[in-house]
Amino acid sequence: MNVAVYVAFTQGADVPVIDSVRGAGGTILLLGIMGGCALSAASESEGLYLRLAGALGVIALVAGLAGVILASELALAVLFYATIALWLAATVRHALAGPRVEAMK
Repeated sequence: MNVAVYVAFTQGADVPVIDSVRGAGGTILLLGIMGGCALSAASESEGLYLRLAGALGVIALVAGLAGVILASELALAVLFYATIALWLAATVRHALAGPRVEAMK
């Protein structure tokens, strides 16, 4: 969904809300928060992945807020690419992780 929002914005689509930097940034930020934070499971990962995801998350949040507050196209691009990098990192982590076995209680 974020890709569709960003592409529509960069192509100059006349779509309500995402036809401005603030609207597109707010939409991507909201979708990222809902998809990445609110809907994610608690992580049992360690080390490198947590540091990478944490750093990318902070970059995305700061860029998203800057994009919305300052109407900065550069900040919007940083938000978009940081979100894509987070998705890629999570996908690689899921692909490399073995099956998760939960103990019966």
